[in-house]
Amino acid sequence: MPGTIPSVTDSTSADSASASNASRGTPQSTGLVPSGIRPLDYRLGGFLANRPYVISGHPGTGKSVSCLEFVQQGLEGGETVVLITHDDPADVLASAAFLGIDIERPLREEKLILLRFQLDFVRRLGRATTADAVFVELKRHLAAFKPGRIAIDSIVPFLDGGAASTTATYGLIQFLDEMQVTSLLTFPGDMAGLYDRRLEPLMQRSAGVFHLSSDSERNHKLEVRKIRFEAASMVPVQFRMLSGAGMVVLTDTDGAASPVPSEIQHRLALVNMAEPLSNDLVGALRHHFEVDVRSGMPSAFSELVRDGVGALLLSVRRDVIESTLQLIRDLRQQNNTVPVVLITPYVLRSADRTRALRAGADDFLSSSLAPAELVARLQTIVKRGHWHDLMSSTPEPGMVLQPTADGSTYEPMAGDALTKSVRGYLDRDQLPFFTLFLLKSEKGEAAKLAKLVLNIVRVESGDLVGIRGKEVIAYLDSARPKDLASLKIRLREHALRLGFGDLEIEALGFPANEDAVRELLGAPAAS
Repeated sequence: MPGTIPSVTDSTSADSASASNASRGTPQSTGLVPSGIRPLDYRLGGFLANRPYVISGHPGTGKSVSCLEFVQQGLEGGETVVLITHDDPADVLASAAFLGIDIERPLREEKLILLRFQLDFVRRLGRATTADAVFVELKRHLAAFKPGRIAIDSIVPFLDGGAASTTATYGLIQFLDEMQVTSLLTFPGDMAGLYDRRLEPLMQRSAGVFHLSSDSERNHKLEVRKIRFEAASMVPVQFRMLSGAGMVVLTDTDGAASPVPSEIQHRLALVNMAEPLSNDLVGALRHHFEVDVRSGMPSAFSELVRDGVGALLLSVRRDVIESTLQLIRDLRQQNNTVPVVLITPYVLRSADRTRALRAGADDFLSSSLAPAELVARLQTIVKRGHWHDLMSSTPEPGMVLQPTADGSTYEPMAGDALTKSVRGYLDRDQLPFFTLFLLKSEKGEAAKLAKLVLNIVRVESGDLVGIRGKEVIAYLDSARPKDLASLKIRLREHALRLGFGDLEIEALGFPANEDAVRELLGAPAAS
């Protein structure tokens, strides 16, 4: 069924035949294909197709992010992609949303197949003599989808299967070969100097092995440990992990990769994709720059940019975002490195900002800026050039914490404090992703019900609970209403047992129910 998220079915059999050695010939490649993992593509230019690759690293270094970026590249290239993971589907969706990657539509359209290891996978695999049945079932399940890529995050369940673990590694490699896919496998830890006979088939067959690491300042590094194709350089790549952008490479020059030549820094191209900028702003720009103003998409536009300008300014509104992004993509595909600035009469939604950054935009300015500030901002942009680390100077926004009475016991927030906190999330650049529960009990006080809710939700992970009149409001961070059925059941069961009677729960998701959420919070309507 479209939209379903199946689990990896691990019906291993004790009397299955042993897996054969993965000694098939290497699939022929016609060249490198983008992996989608920015530090890797920056250093190597991509992958050889139809080969397995391994990324190792300790928790928090970016292995799962690598898988999501690998998945996104495949989807953008028109491939069907399979992601096999330990994580709950809701957590995968939340992580993708944090990175600005839309995987909900590919799931509905069955372009992305999301499989999850069952909880007893390792136990059942351990009872088997071989792992053949696992891969037979996987191949049968996936054959109709004809995937081009498979990501497995991580391979540990195949390694922890006792006697079957050795054949599981051989079986995994043979399965990937037979599927004729480009694959990415993650391993938690560092394989350097680690001898593990279970990993030998994987190390021998892989076309590349990479390692991720990070320091206390949240700077990340990708190291190339092994590759089976020529590369101009194997120098480690520094990068940062940023909301809405994923892995952002810190270039070898640690700055603007494409500075604007000094002889054209005084020239600007202004294209009014929607309403023209005010005369005051244009006048201020012309006082400091040579400005060529165009309306719409003139035929001479590409020539204007190709001849050289310090920056391209695009005056846009929401209804022309799609054509604007396509213009930026076209410029970047032609290796045009002119700085591109979007100017809008409002603050762009986070989703649109993320898409614009991925398309190749450099910055966003408001047409409500004072002329002097607009000029100063543009002078800075022109001076730095087309920037690779667009958001590295932006600190991570802080998390609102549930208040405590004595440093250990959580206390419900007042209704206005909670709504103010959530409104603050709406004002940030990062795309909000949450659900609000509005709870009313048949009996009992709202304060006591709030205490009950506090004991059940994930306060340490960013959930918030407050009281508004006779109603309790729960802010559930990075959660969708349709993934919270089990939480509703738990809340109702506890409420009945503690004498609250029937519990009425209304769920509002953001951004799915954006208008209703904004009205509830007293926040301005979306632009």
